[in-house]
Amino acid sequence: MNRLACTFLTAALAVVGGTAPLPAQQAPRAKWYTQPAPPPRELLDQLNLQMSYRLYVPMDGRQDGLATVQLQGGNLFVQTRSGLVARIDAETGATLWRQRVGRPYVVEHALAFNSREVYVINNVHLFALDRLSGAVNWSFRLPEGVSAPPVADENVLYIASATGRLTAYLLPRPDLLATAPSSAEQANPLPSLRAESRSSTAAVSPLTRSVRESSTVEEAVGPQPTRLWAEVTGLRLELPLLLTPDRLIVPTPNGTVLGLSKLLPINATTTLSYRFSTESPLRIPASYFDGVAYIGAEDANLYALQAAGGRLLWRATVGMPITRRPAVTEEDIYVVSARQGLIRLDRATGQPRWRIPANGGWAEFNAAADYFLAANPKYVYALDASGRFLVLDRRRGVTLSGFDSRDFVFPISNDVTDRIYLAANNGLIVCLHDREYLQPIRHHRREEEAENPVRLRLEERITDDIGTKEIALEEMLKHLAQRFPPLRFRIEETAFRDANRDSPAPLGVKMPPVKDKKLGDVLKDLLAPIQCTYEVIGDTIVILPAPARR
Repeated sequence: MNRLACTFLTAALAVVGGTAPLPAQQAPRAKWYTQPAPPPRELLDQLNLQMSYRLYVPMDGRQDGLATVQLQGGNLFVQTRSGLVARIDAETGATLWRQRVGRPYVVEHALAFNSREVYVINNVHLFALDRLSGAVNWSFRLPEGVSAPPVADENVLYIASATGRLTAYLLPRPDLLATAPSSAEQANPLPSLRAESRSSTAAVSPLTRSVRESSTVEEAVGPQPTRLWAEVTGLRLELPLLLTPDRLIVPTPNGTVLGLSKLLPINATTTLSYRFSTESPLRIPASYFDGVAYIGAEDANLYALQAAGGRLLWRATVGMPITRRPAVTEEDIYVVSARQGLIRLDRATGQPRWRIPANGGWAEFNAAADYFLAANPKYVYALDASGRFLVLDRRRGVTLSGFDSRDFVFPISNDVTDRIYLAANNGLIVCLHDREYLQPIRHHRREEEAENPVRLRLEERITDDIGTKEIALEEMLKHLAQRFPPLRFRIEETAFRDANRDSPAPLGVKMPPVKDKKLGDVLKDLLAPIQCTYEVIGDTIVILPAPARR
């Protein structure tokens, strides 16, 4: 056994041994109000973990709490029960904006996103928030109740209704209009909302607006979406939809999976491309990665379905009903089944990858693990049924160590990166990572890069022995766009006005000589002296005011 594994086992005896488990059936614990303390440094050192940051999302007292937490790109999007929506830098913990939306305590569905906007369902209203600023771009009263979280691409929003109808709405583009949102619709400026680093002191920011002052818009505001098509399925639409480059995948509770075209074909009367049956009820959300939908069913099977044509690629039988959404990374699928625990499957074939000593034989499941949190090349992080934190050896599947994390009652499963997120309903979110992986490991990197060549370009390392002389930022951005295609830039003038700052376009900047440095880091260094930063939105690098320092 390697040295680190021995350290983990020692920590297990010291930290976990005296913990009394709670009943496994206490599912409502995610709504409990707790006030946990972040894990102490001494404990994290034993587990070779490091705290990236901790932050507090403002809450409206003990009746409030976390409703949804979603990792999308490099951002965490948080929605509280009282209707607060916050966008947070997932790597640094900096709060980029917060906005209260609609009526409090009617939040039922997760958010939808594209590169421009964030879409919020509040009762029967749809709100579109500017992704950069959090401002309300427009709102729309839906004609019928929503039964599942919406999904969006750059042009269309897809909504499932309680009547079994799927509707595709063409999204308006207020960003192309001459007028900007009114000041009353702007998100509260956040001049100093930085998360706590592992060495900083606590700082809890005030609410954007009180819940009592929340918007209660009853009328439509701004430009309105246009209905493209509607498909009456005759099925219950209660599970999250999956969006692929050319298909909408619709799992339904009765076991039928629909594949719909995103646009109504010419001379066609339906968008339905295929229908697949699992011959068993579906109770949990499906997952999608690299052209394949992974669907866990009550018949103890995980189905790998080709998203484009509906062809079954493989089926893995795990013995008991699958109880949680499959977590999918580049190489693996992590599946939890009832009374058996967590199994690691080969993503290409569905074959089990673990052989764990158990009762004189071998098991394919880690029986203690009940909830997947995150994974890196060496370890898998999970929770047991009582909410205790577990560290598993990724190769062998055995439990190495853990600690009592039961007060972090709101679990966040992350198969996008290797970062571990622990959260509680007092608003505390803690981000942890293995000390050896200083930069996030992006499990879906290949897909992200294929979809966004701008991000790929910014990851390239460059060497420039000369640099450039000082020129206006506007001219420098033109120079960089010509030198490093397909980069394109935009200075977000509205953001600077909202921050009471003049346009940085005429300010002088220069690029010093650099050696083997990421282009994205070079750009950050170039912008820092003029208190600017950037954000990749779609295919554009948007120049923004940097958050004020303490």
